[in-house]
Amino acid sequence: MFELETLIAMGVGAALVAVAPVVASVTGRENRLATSISAAGRKLTKQGLKLGICLADKSSGLVRKVGHGLSEAGESLTDLVAEARADLEQAKAAKNG
Repeated sequence: MFELETLIAMGVGAALVAVAPVVASVTGRENRLATSISAAGRKLTKQGLKLGICLADKSSGLVRKVGHGLSEAGESLTDLVAEARADLEQAKAAKNG
């Protein structure tokens, strides 16, 4: 579903977000390195999440369409079974009558 590059970017972004507080505590709260690591990590992670949300939205629409198609196929099959039973009953009635 996801391309390898997207998964890597999300992983790197999440890792940077996780590491940023450690860097901030070691180097000081107002350190530019900690701020840039946190910003880069958030940006990468957010982009990956946006892509994931878009893919999930598109795939859920596809799943709904497939489900609707399967539902219609099930209804058609049910109708055919009912018609076949009616034909058998009709043939049985004609044979007995």
